[in-house]
Amino acid sequence: MHMTTKLTIATLLTAASLLGQDLPSGSVTLGYRFTDVNGYRPKYTELFGLNSGFRVLDFSLFSKPSDKTSDKSKYFDSYSLTVSGLGGEPYTTAQLNLRKNKVYDLRANFRQTHYYWDRNDLVTLPGGIPGLTSNHNWATVRKLGSINLLVHATDNLRFTFEYNRNTRDGNTLTTRVIDYFGSSSTWGSFARANPYLMIAPLDEESNRVTAGVDYTKRDWALHYKVGYQSFEDSVNGSNLVTLERSIDTDPATAAATAKELLNGAGWADHRKLSTPVSELSYTGKLAPKLEARGSYIFYRYKGPADLNLAADGTARTNSTGTTLAPYVVALTTHANVSEPNNVLDQGLTYKIKEWWSAFADYRYSRFTVDSDAAFRSVANGVVATGTSLNQWRVGTSSLDLNMTFTPIPSLLVRAGVRLMKNDVEMLADHVIDDTRTKRIKSAWPIGSFFYEPFLAKRPGRLTIRGDADQITTGTSYTRVTPHIDVGGRFIVRYRPFEHFYVEDTGVFRNRTLLASDFRSTVRSNATTANYEWNEKLTVFAGFSYDSYFASNYVSFLRGTAPFTNLALRDQTVNRVWQGGVRGNPTKRLGITFTGNFVRSTGFGEIAGEKPLYGPMTFPYTTGTIYYDVPRVGRWTLQLQRTYYVEQIVTSNNFGAKLLSILYTRNF
Repeated sequence: MHMTTKLTIATLLTAASLLGQDLPSGSVTLGYRFTDVNGYRPKYTELFGLNSGFRVLDFSLFSKPSDKTSDKSKYFDSYSLTVSGLGGEPYTTAQLNLRKNKVYDLRANFRQTHYYWDRNDLVTLPGGIPGLTSNHNWATVRKLGSINLLVHATDNLRFTFEYNRNTRDGNTLTTRVIDYFGSSSTWGSFARANPYLMIAPLDEESNRVTAGVDYTKRDWALHYKVGYQSFEDSVNGSNLVTLERSIDTDPATAAATAKELLNGAGWADHRKLSTPVSELSYTGKLAPKLEARGSYIFYRYKGPADLNLAADGTARTNSTGTTLAPYVVALTTHANVSEPNNVLDQGLTYKIKEWWSAFADYRYSRFTVDSDAAFRSVANGVVATGTSLNQWRVGTSSLDLNMTFTPIPSLLVRAGVRLMKNDVEMLADHVIDDTRTKRIKSAWPIGSFFYEPFLAKRPGRLTIRGDADQITTGTSYTRVTPHIDVGGRFIVRYRPFEHFYVEDTGVFRNRTLLASDFRSTVRSNATTANYEWNEKLTVFAGFSYDSYFASNYVSFLRGTAPFTNLALRDQTVNRVWQGGVRGNPTKRLGITFTGNFVRSTGFGEIAGEKPLYGPMTFPYTTGTIYYDVPRVGRWTLQLQRTYYVEQIVTSNNFGAKLLSILYTRNF
């Protein structure tokens, strides 16, 4: 057994003994998993991350309900402790709750998640070019922890104390070009043609501490928090090997890039920002039919940001790459960043009739980023220095006007409109940049309904809900910001009799921007059915379909640009079949079988190139059998089988078998 797992179990059992004199109720599930993976193991790790070994899958402790004062601790009335995924699982959670009625409520939470992504980047693709897939891989771990304490001073007055911590660390692989302040257009051609693969370990950390007060008086409630928040991250990257070649080995440019080798490179990127926290909100009644709500949030992130880079190798001295020369480059950048943010909300609700209410909500947000940076580069002994003052001002006003109607008890209708104005202003060295400064106005009518008719002798057996909206934007900020965005969704659930129900969900969206010939459509529909044959047998099945299409044109601007108005096209259709059966042949024996079959088709294409991804097949099945042994516990045997098959990049394919033996004990 892993030493960390042993210590964790010992700690949990010790905590259980300290929580009270009586043995608590709860359960524990232990097990061992065997895995057998054939093919590209990194793709399996990305999708599953389930490895062989001993696991503590679940552990829980709960205080037993008791009305006897003598059975209650003077420190708490109730407690609960739940833990899952110990011993190397990709997801681990833990939660501890302690509570004493009308005195305090303490909650502690922890979550750890492993993120992994690794495509087979060196494989030769359909166009005959290796190394042009993502080349952006990572293996990182995110940890999130929090402690929340609520103290009841009186029936109307409560104090809150919160601490949150979020970290992320691990290794990443990324691509980076060698560029520096003051570089020439010829160097720009070299930089665009030569992205190099780099290893870049990262370390992130954020902390938040707040104290607050909640006060209620009749129909009014006031909430205020004040505190401090910080964020710090650093990346230290370097090239993988000496004399490294660009990932771009296209035969058309290979003659130049094959000689532009990177001898050594390293960079350090660091930020440290902190801010005070102030959050105020309230709700209350101004009159018997008029309710008010509002909030004000203030942050002001501030701190330094640094980037240092050094590299040496061989680069072209003309745009075509026919002549070469060695280079030594060093870049130092230091910036001071300030980001004051203000968000103000105010809303009103007026009950015109018992079946008719009106809502008005206004929000104003002001996000500001001031960055004052100084640059210094040394390229082959030539020194270049400079400064840059960039200022972003983004002010957003939105007004929501809505009404809800319940003309009959089974029907709820909501209709309204959102009016939005975005003022984006960018200044470079106190001069307004007209390209990035825009005023954007949008109108967004919205309608929704919920219908649950009363059917004779079968109330509540049919429910229908849906919504539709259209966003019309006067000015598009980017080439993929649609001028018209129309969409909606619906959900229908029908239960013709007690043990059977069917649910269908659909989503559609159409987005267009004629100025850049951008078009995008989304279509989605999912149907599920569940039939409880009897208390010993349940059957379920489902099918979902979703499609995505987008097309646009793009131009490359850095250096000498050979590509203009290049057509991009992305089309994907996903189909998922699923089904399963749950049965209990005897009182102590249970059997479950579930299966999913995923089929994805479509291509991502750039004009003049063959697609880099396309059809994919991904079946996944799980079979489980368990038996409850009297006075011993539940023994479970679980077998999982999966395949992953890509039609174009077949080197990503894998197959896996997983066998788990589990033991569950209730106490």
